[in-house]
Amino acid sequence: MELDTQLNASDRSTRETISDNFRKIQAAYNDIQNQIDTVNGRLDRLDAEKATHDEMYQIRDNWNDRASHIALGTDVETTKAVVEQILQEKGLI
Repeated sequence: MELDTQLNASDRSTRETISDNFRKIQAAYNDIQNQIDTVNGRLDRLDAEKATHDEMYQIRDNWNDRASHIALGTDVETTKAVVEQILQEKGLI
């Protein structure tokens, strides 16, 4: 952005020069503000989609619990489904 710095109080075009400078500054400000708004919008969307540290630990714990139940045979429905799938793949049922 190039501003006119040659201002002379006795010059009739000084008011127009100041007005032009203001328009240039306002346009530059608007461009920067639009960029800030765009970045803030993207950050808000990313923040809304991210999982927190605690949520990740909860998911991990849930999967560990489920895997333990399957390994111990206490998750009957999943164990039954897995056994049936294996038997079907072997052609036994």
